[in-house]
Amino acid sequence: MIHYCLGGFSRTVVPLAAVTMTVACLGAHAPQALAAATKGQSAVPQAKSRMTAFLQWPDIHGDQIVFTGEGDLWLGSLSTGAAQRLTSHGGTESRAHFSPDGTRIAFSGQYESSQDVYVMPTTGGSPTRLTYDPSGARTVGWSPDGKSVLFTSYRGGTQQISRLYSVAAAGGAAKRLPIPEVTQAATHADGKRIAYVPVSADWQHWYRYKGGMADHLWLADTQAKTFKRLGDFDGIDKNPVWVGDTLYFISQRSGVPNVWKMDPANGKATEVTRYRLASYSRENSSAASFTDYEIDRLSTDGKRLIFQHGNGLAVYDPAANKTTEARFDLRSDRIHARPRRVPLQAAMTGATLGPSGKRLLLEARGQIVSVPVKEGDSRLVAPLAGSRSQNAAWSPDGKQIAFVSDRSGEEQVWIAPAQGDGVAKPLTTTLKGQLRRLEWSPDGKRIVVGDREMRILLIEVATGAITQVDQADRGYTYGTSNDYYHFSPDGKWLAYSKIEPNWNYGIYLYDITTKQKTRLTPSDLSAYAPRFDTSGKYLVYLSDREFRPAISGASHYFVFDKTTRVTLLALSKETKSPYLLTNDEEGAAAIAAAAKAGEPEAKKEMAAKSGTKPAATSAAGPPKLPEVKIDLEGLAERIVRVPLPAGNYASVAMVNGERLFLRDLIEPGSLRSEGPTRSRLLAFRVRKPVGDKPEEVQTLLEGPLDFEVSTDGKKMLLLSEKTLTVVDTDTGPLTAATGKVSLTGQTLLVDPEAEWRQIYQESWRIARDFFYDPALHGVNWNAVRAKYAALLPAVADRADLNLLLGDLIAELNVGHAYVGGGDRGEGLPRPIPLGFLGADLVLATEGSAYRIERIFPGDGFDEENRSPLLEPGVNVRAGDYILAVGGQPVRADQDIEALLVGTPGQIITLTVNRKPTREGARSVQVRPIADESQLRYYGWVADRQAYVAKNGGPNLGYVHIPDMGAGGLTEFAKHYYPNLGKDGLIYDVRYNGGGFIDAMLLLQMSGKPYSYFKPRYGASWTRQDWAFAGHGVALCNEYSGSDAEEFSDAFQRLKLGPVIGMRTWGGEVGSGGGYRLIDGGSLNIPNYGEWTPDSGWVIEGTGVTPDITVEQDPGAVLAGRDPQLDRAIANLKEQIAKNPVPRPVPPPFPNKAYTAAPEGNDPVAGAAAARRKTSR
Repeated sequence: MIHYCLGGFSRTVVPLAAVTMTVACLGAHAPQALAAATKGQSAVPQAKSRMTAFLQWPDIHGDQIVFTGEGDLWLGSLSTGAAQRLTSHGGTESRAHFSPDGTRIAFSGQYESSQDVYVMPTTGGSPTRLTYDPSGARTVGWSPDGKSVLFTSYRGGTQQISRLYSVAAAGGAAKRLPIPEVTQAATHADGKRIAYVPVSADWQHWYRYKGGMADHLWLADTQAKTFKRLGDFDGIDKNPVWVGDTLYFISQRSGVPNVWKMDPANGKATEVTRYRLASYSRENSSAASFTDYEIDRLSTDGKRLIFQHGNGLAVYDPAANKTTEARFDLRSDRIHARPRRVPLQAAMTGATLGPSGKRLLLEARGQIVSVPVKEGDSRLVAPLAGSRSQNAAWSPDGKQIAFVSDRSGEEQVWIAPAQGDGVAKPLTTTLKGQLRRLEWSPDGKRIVVGDREMRILLIEVATGAITQVDQADRGYTYGTSNDYYHFSPDGKWLAYSKIEPNWNYGIYLYDITTKQKTRLTPSDLSAYAPRFDTSGKYLVYLSDREFRPAISGASHYFVFDKTTRVTLLALSKETKSPYLLTNDEEGAAAIAAAAKAGEPEAKKEMAAKSGTKPAATSAAGPPKLPEVKIDLEGLAERIVRVPLPAGNYASVAMVNGERLFLRDLIEPGSLRSEGPTRSRLLAFRVRKPVGDKPEEVQTLLEGPLDFEVSTDGKKMLLLSEKTLTVVDTDTGPLTAATGKVSLTGQTLLVDPEAEWRQIYQESWRIARDFFYDPALHGVNWNAVRAKYAALLPAVADRADLNLLLGDLIAELNVGHAYVGGGDRGEGLPRPIPLGFLGADLVLATEGSAYRIERIFPGDGFDEENRSPLLEPGVNVRAGDYILAVGGQPVRADQDIEALLVGTPGQIITLTVNRKPTREGARSVQVRPIADESQLRYYGWVADRQAYVAKNGGPNLGYVHIPDMGAGGLTEFAKHYYPNLGKDGLIYDVRYNGGGFIDAMLLLQMSGKPYSYFKPRYGASWTRQDWAFAGHGVALCNEYSGSDAEEFSDAFQRLKLGPVIGMRTWGGEVGSGGGYRLIDGGSLNIPNYGEWTPDSGWVIEGTGVTPDITVEQDPGAVLAGRDPQLDRAIANLKEQIAKNPVPRPVPPPFPNKAYTAAPEGNDPVAGAAAARRKTSR
């Protein structure tokens, strides 16, 4: 089966897990009870729920509670328990806060954007939009006088720096408050003191986290401009709120999140709630308690506190020192949980072709759907709501379907009638864990499958007996590296490839009768994707054997592209190469004509001349399997080199011993590719060319695609994004309409609640099966499953399920554990894009104009990536004013961004002037851009380069590496190589979230020049012109994560210089790509951790501790300084002063002129005289 996903098709042709909008059930099929699917020891435990909803983001005002439920805002009464819905939009409304007088509610909503601040009456009504924020505005509260709403945002800045803003409740421009970095905040009643959290780990699923990004409390006095940290706990202190002069917050100081209180004057903290969690260690096998869950999201009205507890809410009364559970009756239609129909084509994530190419099996939302290529009915194969069926394969006669399903609680192989009217039966019952692609042998006797342990298994269809063919000890994320296997046309052999200890693929041949395996390729050659030719004459495979280096102009380093060639093995020693050389002879034409396959007349002519009769044609019946003769002796040497150029081939198939089909990846090594990987489907005939003209390579189709050939070799299936095409294998170039399979009007029925139970169970299994530590960090995983399964009945929205899954995987206490996405049902309206001018705009004091404070020019490398205001002829500069946009005057009560909604790429007219008045104003036309974040990043880097030049002098350089991917490599190349001649370099990986390129960068940084060349004219040069001879320092901070931490750690280990800054995030157990869930959601389970021989497991949970710790003093940052960068500059100056950078000069040129020795001392002349004397 071939699969499509958001990431495109894999080069290794493995079936990628289902993704994006996938769906389930067809026609009049009614969802069946989950009970049948949850029998067995691995079923989801059924437990009583605490409440029938997930209540989040609460706030309190007297008896009234506002909270988010099912993605909407609700207003509840503590005294009655009644709750009414305030919003019903398709997006999510959250972070609601009552105004101080309780008459209004400010919240973050998704009405026209990804997330902005809105305000509405507490009694209900139409919300008013206050912000137009490209990064998503997060409401945190109100000013004490109720005139402004406070929110945090990444707007106007760069990197991951969240700042605190206020916006008038009546509307207007947002104003930044004088605190450098804020993620959570609470304003004291005096209006000048703000308790805040600068850096927060609230986005991750990680219980008991103590890494560098842990939330810490700070107190700012905005009038005195003073700042101090409250306490020194290295874990999480978050969600500060004021009750009088006492600060309440949530802390993990006791090991479990509880509400604490503190006197900010002395920093003394006291625990006020006493939540305690059951132990979930493996040693504790008792049943988990369903009473205690983590608490979160604290809020207050200045008298009482409210917070989340599990899926419900709780209220703490400081005066009574008492906590009570807040219960509400949500009378909801549970719209997101209702069964619904979705288009089959949108749901489809994979397809496979029937034996004769007349029907297809589609994977969609965990169901297998049989559809006709041309005419006929579409039907479900063994449907069962609440289970996931996938990796389907046809039996050779087309009467049965084998598929992988978790309907028993674990993934097993099942078989069902292809007509869809019978009962599915399990072929296996003892397998455990994820199963990969299925393939049915042509003789119908066996099925091959790969599993999570990188094994290849043969299953006897008659008995269910399982034989292990082989097992690899190398692999990739979620076991996707062992899908290369293929039966011979007679079903007696299995060809497969596996990853070897040297990380090359090796190809093997397995004799099913004798159970003997034979290696076909050498260990120094990576060969993979083996497939038998449909005629049984050849084995075709791909191998990386073409190494033609290309040299980088910037780094002078080499890279190999288009390394893959197509290779044939002649299986029988009697099979001749199709490119075998011949010798022309007179009279040979008739013999050649008679020998040509597929020409009956020639055969008859030859038979008549020889006196023999042609064999009788057999009667119609089941197709006879080709006889496959394999001579193992010398097989590896019977290589036929196909005259195709090397490429980036990902998969190959061969039909009738002649026609090859190849999927060739377009720019596979590009890190900047957007969307699915694009490929070319190529066709080529393996035959000797006529004359001097080589055989042509045909391009049949181009795009994000994969293909599959039918068992009989006559038909081919192409899957390109969501389009299915079936064509004859002798086809030529395809058009968009050629062979298109129509799914128009076909729908699937989805039962969200059944799916949510399946997703929960599968997520638990994926963590069990793929977490890097088999012991799951000592966690009793069965007990954890039972704990959170108790909350499943309360899930009423896909976002609720993500919250529940996040809590589940948070118990593993590890980084890179993520969950997201999924089908919420009711579509979120597409956000209306904002247009940007690439400039800082500030409302003038007159209120009728915006002053242009700064225009961002880009970095000079890309002339197109700059502010639209810098287009030649616009003639706008910093200090000018914008008076109107599109003829609409700017107003003090409206953000100027409101006038730029929907304008990206459109021509608009700006009314501008050198002064904030209409007199002398002029009109200019510009095209706003859709995103100015890159421009602002370039400005941020330019500011730091100027800062280093000003404070460090011309011999210090600055290189910021924004990520460990394409952007990081690009910025490194821009700023590393031009600075190689300097005495010191600062490598800044602050705000770098990671990737995978640390080794590439360190290889460059760790090199040193060791020799030089001096030309006749000009200066000396070195072949190590990518190597830096000077001193280096690295900067890291709390936002340096994953591979940026690996970089920081290696920088220390390799002694490239000191690391300066703050302790890093602490996530070094990677997860690779996300595992795709049944409804398109994504789950990331960390499955590989870093260790070193001398330190064991490194970085995870703590982060990298700098050699020199420097905290960014808020006052210094507000004053325009960068204390971490200051320390880096000072350190480099110290290093250079102590150990000046050597600048070698050429030695004196050698004097090699001949100089005669003094007479009588010439050794040459003396030797000649001796020879003459001897000769006499």
